[in-house]
Amino acid sequence: MSWILPLLVATTLNSQGPLALQVDQQRDTLKVSFSLLEPLPAAMEEALPSGAEVHVRYPLRVRSPRALWWDRKLWKGEVVATAIFDPITGRYRCEVVLDDVIVSSQEMDSPTGARDFLASPGPVLLSLSIEKRSRLFVRVRAIFSSSTKWLIFPSVNGTPWVEVAITPVVAQSPSETEAAGDPD
Repeated sequence: MSWILPLLVATTLNSQGPLALQVDQQRDTLKVSFSLLEPLPAAMEEALPSGAEVHVRYPLRVRSPRALWWDRKLWKGEVVATAIFDPITGRYRCEVVLDDVIVSSQEMDSPTGARDFLASPGPVLLSLSIEKRSRLFVRVRAIFSSSTKWLIFPSVNGTPWVEVAITPVVAQSPSETEAAGDPD
């Protein structure tokens, strides 16, 4: 059988701006990795060894463009990287939470390791029902703190959004790949 297998595999890397964002797409799964390229705010650095809970929120959006209307929202969620210093053991407990579910957890020995964990929490897997040949946009930003001014106007201390466009790649089946191989 010679079928063209629409295998959606795309890897995109965007390291412009304050975040580096990498997305791998395979069929109905997105593997999203991001890391902060700028240092954490001074208030967070000072709070790390104090025993306070330090967290960085990463809002994550997956959208599909439409020609005549706003982009279609496929997925919306939030990744939270948290580091808490335990003064008894002298270690940092670090967790990655995706929409209130713990994705990964580990312990670090030093504030440098906890800082690196907050800045680069590791990959997150998203299961989506993605249409064949659909283009996607993945957006992420880092939020360090949020508050309101005059009890009405929201104020956010964070980075601007970083967006990556993913275009599907149509791969051929193995039999067609062998037939179109090298003439050697």
